[in-house]
Amino acid sequence: MLYFTGVRRRLVGIYALGAVPAAAAGAVLFATAPLPALTRLIGVFLLVMVIWRRRRPRAARLHDPAFAAVGAASGFGSALVGSVGPMVAPFFLARGLVRGAYIGTEAAAAVVMHLVKLVVFGAAAVLTATSALTGLALAPASAAGAWAGKKIVDRLPVQVFVALIEAGLVASGLLLLVTGG
Repeated sequence: MLYFTGVRRRLVGIYALGAVPAAAAGAVLFATAPLPALTRLIGVFLLVMVIWRRRRPRAARLHDPAFAAVGAASGFGSALVGSVGPMVAPFFLARGLVRGAYIGTEAAAAVVMHLVKLVVFGAAAVLTATSALTGLALAPASAAGAWAGKKIVDRLPVQVFVALIEAGLVASGLLLLVTGG
């Protein structure tokens, strides 16, 4: 992990309190969910969160129990529609995490949640050997991208980093809203 030293382990634990059981529950419900509607709802949520952060940046910080609820919503949504990492970005930013601390902490929280989903999907025979091998084959490209990204992120001013994250949230929100996935 390139950002291991920046990981806020306590925050990962708080997030996991909600994310782990909700990811397991969402994975169980995966087959029956109305995915396009949920995906569009997440798109709207992303756009609203960026507007909210811009209009009330100080009001966005959540205390620990509410942050566990963010983990629960993320875990459940992730199991239903795939990765909803952008959905939690405003909350990690609101905790004051930027650059390596943001990336490392959010990534560690996501790993915990995705491991739970892998176990449940594997037990439910949703995860096939072919899809697992495809994921493993993509690992070198992911590692190279993380290494290159770290070189860039470490040099960015905080304001530029936050603006780039918010621009990504807006782009993701619009894409999810328009295409439904």
